[in-house]
Amino acid sequence: MSHVRDLLGVLCCPATRQPLRPMTQGEVAGLNAAIARGRARFADGAPVVEELHEGLSAADGASFYAVREGVPVLLPDRRIVLVGAGERREGRPRSVTSDPWATRWEEVSLLWSHIQPPVRPASQDIALLERLVDDALERRTDGDSCALLLGVTPEIATMRWPAGTRLLALDYSEAMIRNVWPAREAGGALAVLADWTAMPVADAACDVVVGDGSFNMPAYPDGLGALAREARRVLTDDGRLVVRTFARPEQREPLDAVFADLRGGRIGNIDVFNWRLAMAVHGDLTAGVRLGSVWEAWADNVSDPAALMRSIGWPEDAWLPFLGGIQGFDGRMVFPTISELTDLLSEGFVRIACHVPEYETGERYPTLAFRPR
Repeated sequence: MSHVRDLLGVLCCPATRQPLRPMTQGEVAGLNAAIARGRARFADGAPVVEELHEGLSAADGASFYAVREGVPVLLPDRRIVLVGAGERREGRPRSVTSDPWATRWEEVSLLWSHIQPPVRPASQDIALLERLVDDALERRTDGDSCALLLGVTPEIATMRWPAGTRLLALDYSEAMIRNVWPAREAGGALAVLADWTAMPVADAACDVVVGDGSFNMPAYPDGLGALAREARRVLTDDGRLVVRTFARPEQREPLDAVFADLRGGRIGNIDVFNWRLAMAVHGDLTAGVRLGSVWEAWADNVSDPAALMRSIGWPEDAWLPFLGGIQGFDGRMVFPTISELTDLLSEGFVRIACHVPEYETGERYPTLAFRPR
């Protein structure tokens, strides 16, 4: 709970924005007794069935959140409330696996070590992020800055942060926090299970917000719009938003060109190919790309994946980690162009920098910096 205490001035209830405090042992025992009697439920109506060992209470004492293995569970629908004896509700325990992305993120977290740059940040991306964060925090002379990381990208969590920076990471996936978050290497940083569109972060509590692919997951317009508003809300007026994003070209690349370059050995690695293929299948910003459609484009064009991999000098199963996991998958991603992302953020932010890396297809992995309006 020590890491949680260090950031209590930053964390808040995502539903009410009230401050949070650690629950006492007596309060935890009382809540567990209510759980045993069926008088505790989540905000979405599902009964709470698992006891707590640690927890956080909102300032009014009416809302509670579990802390599981040192990770605060600060999702709006995981807010725990007590009901009277006459209000006892029956129902099935909540299941997060009903969300198709829950299973997909579990798979991704177990395959994380196989994902290569540029889908993961390259060393030059990290060097740039370090410089931009230094620039963002140089205004703080008291050595007490708060940085918010959207996701648990290990390369960013463990990069060089200015002395005195408190790092808070928010991720919606329990699996990513459990299997990818570098808890030991990230020192005193704290990972929280949270929703980027309803952040458990107090207003103007952060000096810099950093993300990698963060604006490629929420749906357009509602999800991306909510993320943009939340990023502005939690930033100080002189703060900075710094994001490395996956940006599709202004003109869609033909599928034939993608597969011609693959067969011709003109693509550096399978992850470069995967994202080129996904961007070629992508519709407009509202439609995004259904990942199952990426598989269908692959299957329509490649009859013998192992033979193709051998012909270009890649391992026979190189295609499996990503493409093998999305057959029939209905989850979607969005790849805003640089201009679309700039427009999306324009209500709350002004773009002050756009850096394109020098590696293959680097123009699709720019790092952008924004200041609040």
